This record gives sequence, C-alpha cells and structure tokens, in this order.
Amino acid sequence: MSRIASVLLLLLPLALEAQAPLPAVRAGKAGALQTLSVSLPGTLLGSVPARDLAGRPGLALLVASGKAKSLLFLDPAKPALVRLADGLHEEVNVVVAFDLDGDGGATPIVGLPGLLFAPVAGGGVRKVLEEPHLDLRSFADESRRPRGGDPLPWIPAARAGLLELLAAGPGGTLARSASFALPQKAERQRWGIRLTSPAVSLVPGEGGTQPVFAVGPEANGKRRLKTTLLSPADGPAGEPVEAWSLLPGEERLMDEQRYLRIDGQPVLAVSTFDKIGIFVQKAFRLYFLDRDLSRKGRAPALAVPTDCALWHPLDVVAADADGDGLRDVALVHPEGMNGNALQILVYKNLGAGRFDPKPRKVKLGLTAEDWRWGSDLTGDGVPDLLVLTGGKLNLYPGEAGGRPVAARAAWSLSVGAAPEKKGEGNSGGTFDGESLESWRTHDLEVMDVTGDGKEDVVVRVKGEGGRTTLTVVRR
Repeated sequence: MSRIASVLLLLLPLALEAQAPLPAVRAGKAGALQTLSVSLPGTLLGSVPARDLAGRPGLALLVASGKAKSLLFLDPAKPALVRLADGLHEEVNVVVAFDLDGDGGATPIVGLPGLLFAPVAGGGVRKVLEEPHLDLRSFADESRRPRGGDPLPWIPAARAGLLELLAAGPGGTLARSASFALPQKAERQRWGIRLTSPAVSLVPGEGGTQPVFAVGPEANGKRRLKTTLLSPADGPAGEPVEAWSLLPGEERLMDEQRYLRIDGQPVLAVSTFDKIGIFVQKAFRLYFLDRDLSRKGRAPALAVPTDCALWHPLDVVAADADGDGLRDVALVHPEGMNGNALQILVYKNLGAGRFDPKPRKVKLGLTAEDWRWGSDLTGDGVPDLLVLTGGKLNLYPGEAGGRPVAARAAWSLSVGAAPEKKGEGNSGGTFDGESLESWRTHDLEVMDVTGDGKEDVVVRVKGEGGRTTLTVVRR
C-alpha cells in the first residue's frame, strides 16, 4: 500500500470505536471579564479561529494524545467542546483556517507534509489538496505570522526554491494559484547536496496597501543585509524588489528578525551583538525597505542599544501608542541576568522615516512567562500590555503619555500555574542540547474567538502529562 493510501485509510472516522466524552467547558465571570476554560484531553498543537460545520464561530484545536491526533472545536456560544474529526494520522502537524467555498466563513484545515484535509459530518475528513513537498509549517510559527491585517485570499507555503499560494479550487478544494521562485543555496553534505532558501515572512496589507512577502534577511559580507520583496498582486511575472540594509558596524544577527509595516511601508527589525559574553547586551536596528540599485545598503532609521541580555527574547511590535495616527516602535524584553523584570520601551514615530531615539519606558518588577503588547483591550485607543506571571494573567493599561503602560495591573486573573521544569526560562538558546523555547509551559495570544470583530485573549497552560488547559478571556 502506498504512503498516500495508508494516510487516507488512517484519516477515516473511527465510527466503530467508542469515543470517550469530551471534558466540559467551564464558564465564569470576574467583574467585566467573561472566561471559558477547558482541560483538553491531550497536548494542544495548534489553534486558530474558524467556523464549525454549521457556520458557528469558535476556535479549532489540533490536539495530540500520544500518537493519536484529533481536531476539536471550542464553541463559545454554547459553551462546549465538540469533535470535528478523530483518528487523524500521527504526522498531522498543523491547523489553519481558510474560506473554501466563498461564504465568508473560514473552514479549519489540518495538514501533514503533502496532504491537506477539511472536516466533514460524522467525524471524518476529506482531502482538499495533495501536493508533494508542501508543508504549511513554513508559515505556522509566530515569527512568520502577521498580527492583524486584512484577510488573505490564499494560504502561503514555502519550501526550498519555491513559494506557493493556495486558493479556493473547485468543489471546496484548494489549488495552486501562483508560484514564486525563491533564492537557493546549495551545500555539499556527506549524503549529497542540500538545497535551502532564506526564510519567508508575510508583511500584511492594510488600509489599501497590498500584502508582500519578505525573503531574508540574507547576510552579504560583514555589514550588508539583503531582503527580497515579492508582491502577490503583481503575480509571478512581477519584478522582485531588492532592498539592502547596512549595519552600523561589524555585527552579528540574533535569530529573531521580524518584518513589520510602518507608515504603509515594509520594515526590517533586527537585533544584533558584536561579541559573546555574559554581560553583552543586544542592540536594535530598524530599516525601511526600498529598492536599492546601488546595493550599498540603507542606514537604519532607528539604531539603539538595549538592556536585553543575549539569552532573553527581544519582542518588537509596531502600533500607534499615542493616538497620533503613526505607528510607533515598542521593544519588550526581560531585564537582568534572571529576567526578573520586564521592560517596555516605546520609540515615537516622528514621521518621514524618523523616530525619537529617547523612548518612553517603564520597568515592571516581575518574571514574565509570556507577554503581548499592541492590542487595545480596554477600548481607550491606546495599546495595552498582557503579562503571564506566576499562574496569573495581568493587564496593564496603556498610557498615551509618560509611561507606555501603567505601573500597576488593572486586573489580574488566575489561569493556573504550570509545573516547574529544571532549566526552564525565557531564553531562546539551548539547555542540554534542547531548545528552551520547546520547554515553555505557557502561551498567550490575542485573537477573535467569538467572531464579533473584537479581540479575545487565549491562554494555554501545559500541565502534568502534557495536557493543555485552555482559557479564553473576553471583556
């Protein structure tokens, strides 16, 4: 039996097996906050806002219990946790949402390399695309996914040498709508030749601007960085834009580059260091991306030192922090050797590609397990800060002047403490050969779960045995 046939067989609904009842969803209220909480029957591998088979909005959840995979759905209106598909192949690794039939509702789609499936009535799935070498995980991690932006008419997937856009096809399927060539590098290995391409990031469109893909950054020499911009609106025949950025000195890039959009223009945000040492701290550089035929490289629009140690993450967000209509740049990072404080710095956008090098800043005396800055959750037009610490979710209201956020939390909500792990921390490095990012037991995200156009807070806590507790917080 072929691999494809065996995968299809394993994706059939397990109608003959007795299904254990799903856990109940607990609804609660704390002041103006409404909460939904459920202990999932396994480890949450991915979640995305979507519509169920009846068109109701909620959260599609890809859950693993051992090798068994299931697609579940959190219906916030009931509230209840329901099954969409059971018995998924053990190689299923991603869940996304897309409007397959043009009715405006996003259908959950699960995938494994080479195959994509959508749920059908009765707990089974149907194949919506078979494409060798396709793997949606190329855009599944947060550094590649945009926060916000207009809905996309396609699903992107990248691999060595090729970027593909998948759009709605006949009969509620997916089909390749466009392909773009990517730069390739060949490296000789003992087993043969290894082909790789630079990372591809999506810069979302908004307010009339079109989304673009940013390929890179590629180091060229000791100081220049190359970014290739691809425009889906121009199609594969469109001419790629080469943007070159010049580092202030001979610096090395940290592996946390991010592409954003400011003043309607794509920008590259990078953190760098000049040497390795326990007291060395990261530097931050921000570049506007334009075609550069000279290839000399554009100087940074903002170049500042930080108090962020090499082993702590440096989060970069662009949002209008003071209500003047221009997107400012915020840096959020743990401070100190052990990360027992969280610092927020906001650099004001002065217009015309300039930023005030003296930021508004505040330092919170806490050890943050995760955080999110940039969403207005209080409704006052100013971005707020969410922080997970000590098993509690805290909201610090944004301030248009003075400190970026209040020094005290407006509210605090218990979401459950995760079991401690030796060696766990905020670091993006390694510990005993394992990435510390994979040790994280908390996760925090902002998304529209109820489909009402307002952002909700989703907290994931990994407990004993890898079981995930999911909490949705609504105002």
